[in-house]
Amino acid sequence: MIYDILFYLFFLVVVIGIIVRIFFSLFRHKNKGTHPADDKEWYLQLALSKEDSLSQFFFLLSFFFLGVTLIAFNRDIGGPFYWRTILLVTSVIGLAGAYRFKALYVLPFSLIGLASWWGAQAAEWMQGKDIKASAIFAGLMFAALLFYSLGHLHEKEMKWKRFSLVYLFLGIISVTAALFFLSTKPGLSSLEDMAKGSSFFGSWQMILSLFLFLAAIVGTALCAMDKKLMSPFEFSAVLLLTFLFGAIALLPQQSMFLLYHYSGNQDLSGTGILWAIIFNFVLFFELLGLIFSGYLRQEAWLINLGAFFLFLLIIVKYFDWFFTFLDKSVFFIGAGILLFAVGWFMEKGRRYMISNIKTQSQKISQ
Repeated sequence: MIYDILFYLFFLVVVIGIIVRIFFSLFRHKNKGTHPADDKEWYLQLALSKEDSLSQFFFLLSFFFLGVTLIAFNRDIGGPFYWRTILLVTSVIGLAGAYRFKALYVLPFSLIGLASWWGAQAAEWMQGKDIKASAIFAGLMFAALLFYSLGHLHEKEMKWKRFSLVYLFLGIISVTAALFFLSTKPGLSSLEDMAKGSSFFGSWQMILSLFLFLAAIVGTALCAMDKKLMSPFEFSAVLLLTFLFGAIALLPQQSMFLLYHYSGNQDLSGTGILWAIIFNFVLFFELLGLIFSGYLRQEAWLINLGAFFLFLLIIVKYFDWFFTFLDKSVFFIGAGILLFAVGWFMEKGRRYMISNIKTQSQKISQ
């Protein structure tokens, strides 16, 4: 069992490491190795030096070995503690160590561990009560929005700038992925299943935890806006997304699809079409908001991230909406033209905004 756990942990570290590496290679500035005092975007470096990278990697390994050791010790003494408790203890220790030693590598794993613990604990609270799973989904999205708000709060001090990037990245990726999934037929089918059951008001633990999430989101977002770390535009976006996911938690049972069509495909019902329109519009404007926020903040990585996901959204929706309606030759010719046109316009717009940011930064420095 321990060897299986070690294997899966190693696999998890490798996969997430590759993803993080690709992200930083795509959105990192070109002045690699420049001293922080001489480089505005120094925080986009995955490590400030080779020594820093090596020490953080060993600290990350110690974090994982701590979890494995606790699991093995718990098993040897008869298993008095649930695995959720071990996950919580390990994540809290990792989070404390990340702040104490400024260990960037450990931070995302600790935050993901805490969110996973809440999701598992919420499922335990709901066991035997037939409470709809949409409450858990809403809670996890609240956690993502809280990460986003906390990311802006970390921007106040330069020493936490890299931590800010981790919080913002986790929040943005989680919300974008959720909206992207819900805007598809499989996502709407999952939402239909999640909305089945009784209200989460049947569990006082769920009521309390969701209320604490809401209070934390509003409090941190207000604090960030008061300190001018978050614009009113971003604050409004956080509140609107919070309202949307809160509505999903309260959603009564839905019928997203009509009866099976003779071809075997399911057609969306009026309710399904309405939710598909809502999620697609929210996703589209969320990605536009990322690009606009990057321009206002003079953050090139936000513009690049928003442009990348917007390009991906347009291409995926083209395949999703027109694959079964167009002749295949016309479809692929259109896809090629669309790829070229969208890529050209988005790259031109992205470079224009980034050049404006650089010009404004040079004027300010002079």
